[in-house]
Amino acid sequence: MLALKEENGLLWIRAGGRLEDEDYNRFVPQFERIAEREAGTVPMVIELAPDFSGWDLGGLWRDLKFDVRHKDCFGRIAIIGDSKWEEWGTEMSSSLFRAEMKFFQPSQRSHAESWVRTGEDAA
Repeated sequence: MLALKEENGLLWIRAGGRLEDEDYNRFVPQFERIAEREAGTVPMVIELAPDFSGWDLGGLWRDLKFDVRHKDCFGRIAIIGDSKWEEWGTEMSSSLFRAEMKFFQPSQRSHAESWVRTGEDAA
């Protein structure tokens, strides 16, 4: 399950369960519409639900191709999750991405939004 919401120039994404083809098929045109409309890059907050289990290898490959094709469209990306593997995955992904990425715990949701919008870490 992939739910998208645009709010004041910020794209909120909530991922839960196992991501399916239909999730990507809905996401891509929505993201592209937002990226065409917004000047510069699209900042995102991606919340990983407790039941998030990722995607299969086909989904991973499709996701990587999407990332490469749209690499100049991404602003800062905050990942909100509660497991060590999600934090580790964020760190690994950030080295492959042009956009700044940072991991946050669920209790830091407002901090994540602030960081995505301003790039500043709250004290």
